[in-house]
Amino acid sequence: MGRCDPAVSLVRNIRDLPRTALPKLETTRKFFIFGDSYADTGNTQNTTAFRFPYGITFPGKPSGRFSDGFVQTDVIASRVLHVASPPAYATLLANTSTSISSGMNYAVGGSGVTYAFGLPTLQTQVQWFSQMVKAGAFTPADLKKAVFLVSVNGNDYGAYNGTLENYYLLVPEVVDLIDLGMRELYSLGARNFMVSSLAPLDCLPSASRPSGFKACGKNSTIESVLSSHNFLLGRKLVKFIKHQKGSNVVYLQQTKAIRHIQKNLPEFNLTEAFKPCCNGLCAEVDAGGSPLYELCQNPGLHMFWDNVHPSQAGWNAVVDLYQHGFTRFSPSLNAWIDGLCK
Repeated sequence: MGRCDPAVSLVRNIRDLPRTALPKLETTRKFFIFGDSYADTGNTQNTTAFRFPYGITFPGKPSGRFSDGFVQTDVIASRVLHVASPPAYATLLANTSTSISSGMNYAVGGSGVTYAFGLPTLQTQVQWFSQMVKAGAFTPADLKKAVFLVSVNGNDYGAYNGTLENYYLLVPEVVDLIDLGMRELYSLGARNFMVSSLAPLDCLPSASRPSGFKACGKNSTIESVLSSHNFLLGRKLVKFIKHQKGSNVVYLQQTKAIRHIQKNLPEFNLTEAFKPCCNGLCAEVDAGGSPLYELCQNPGLHMFWDNVHPSQAGWNAVVDLYQHGFTRFSPSLNAWIDGLCK
């Protein structure tokens, strides 16, 4: 989510790495991640996610996560899949001895399915994965058992500046490209997909700021894009399940989950629904080095870390809801995981 500075070019092709740089893997269930900053754990270099105060909760310093600590990738890995959070693809390119036994994270902050902010798209991320598969990094058995997260949260819409009519034309294009990416992953051997609905764009701190962080923003265009995208994506997933034999899909209802948390803060030990912990231009400083943001005392009480990204506490709350409901095509994320082949 959110506009990012251009990522460091990930131009080194995985085929340029020696086969000895691709270690043999263990038989644990692997986790592969595609999408944007809601899932990125370090692929977007030279951005605020690598500057203080990002990472103050975990790991205690900036790590490329757009949060004070964990993002959804980390929470799903630890609480749902019980594996280590997979390394960022950029980490492997920088250090070929990086263990890929738990999978790989290809998500890039600021990306979309179109060239939203000039960053590697979902299709490019799938190509990176394809290169690793063809290089023998993962076996067919690995991929059949693995879980694939596809998390596209609205950068295509955020980057677009056009008429309402053209917004409506953009929605099916975005959904079709998500579907295309999933079908390409399926053709490479992927079978188990977690797919997220949009972030609640009208209820992010950036949208609630005019109300003094008291309520969701009122924007009929955003509301229409949200409902249209989520509906069309759900319909596309129904067709995907029907035609891609042996596929297992769970549709994570992120929009509803975050709105539910915002309306029921005490249930999640939170006190701030809209006001971000890092309020202002997070991680930015003026010419004299003074911060252009205010930092809260306890990020664990805030749903959001910055203007668009949930805090670690926020992500814990979201995944907790997924584990017990707020999903489609399965009663819950836990039930879906339990139903996968071991």
